[in-house]
Amino acid sequence: MMNKENEINYLVGEIRLLLSKLESTFWESCVAPTESWYDENTYPFETADKKTWLYYGTKILYYNICVFLELKNLPLYQKMFVEKFSNIIENESTTLKSRGPIYSESEPTMIILDDFREFLSSFSEFDYDALKKNKTNKLRLILENTISIIEKTKTTVTNETSIYRPVKWFVEIVYPSARSLNKARFIKKFTTYHPDILIPEISSAVEYKYAKRGENINKYIDELKIDAENYTEDSDYKYFYAVVVFEDKSELNPAAFKNGINEKNFPETWSIIAI
Repeated sequence: MMNKENEINYLVGEIRLLLSKLESTFWESCVAPTESWYDENTYPFETADKKTWLYYGTKILYYNICVFLELKNLPLYQKMFVEKFSNIIENESTTLKSRGPIYSESEPTMIILDDFREFLSSFSEFDYDALKKNKTNKLRLILENTISIIEKTKTTVTNETSIYRPVKWFVEIVYPSARSLNKARFIKKFTTYHPDILIPEISSAVEYKYAKRGENINKYIDELKIDAENYTEDSDYKYFYAVVVFEDKSELNPAAFKNGINEKNFPETWSIIAI
């Protein structure tokens, strides 16, 4: 039998996971259903099933938060929570209401999930800035092990896409909200920029470059600088990672590469990894 502290920790994990899954499901069922893996004309029930789960999953999340507040022994806060959400949660159309985008180029969101996050932000267990910092460290570890992932998945590397596909698959296991679709996030006047991997739950985007044998590395650094200048104006994404994979490892000079990066004055929000 779990003690009270273990029960709270278990619920915190369940609440975080449910929030993340519900936000991803909202995107796939309500924002961009035609961009998901299924053909809506062939499998129309898929959208309906996702919306049904979205509603009942949100109810489960509501009950989990109620139990969390009870275990925290906060009757007044629990009463406020129940009074605010109990009527909403019993009405499917009200529960599934969305808004947005709030900011330029940001995505729509479910109102109740935003409100849940705001309500939970008073607790250290749901300090999302601290959580994101910790989780981005885990992301960096995954990216630094790109070569190992490629080798273990027996991937034949021919271009950037062949590199990031197996990494994306791995990232999606660790971060449930990472989308398999490439939704345009950074739209400028004359073009649209598509990061290779998007991870909304930790506000992160990843870009890969494949440095071919004999190519001047400054070419790839210049391309990354252009990306850094254009991956802006979306408040949902704050941390950016670029992974430069060298075809010929003997051409990687860590000191020279670092100097090349420093000369370009990348924003502090960018981390450049050379492997």
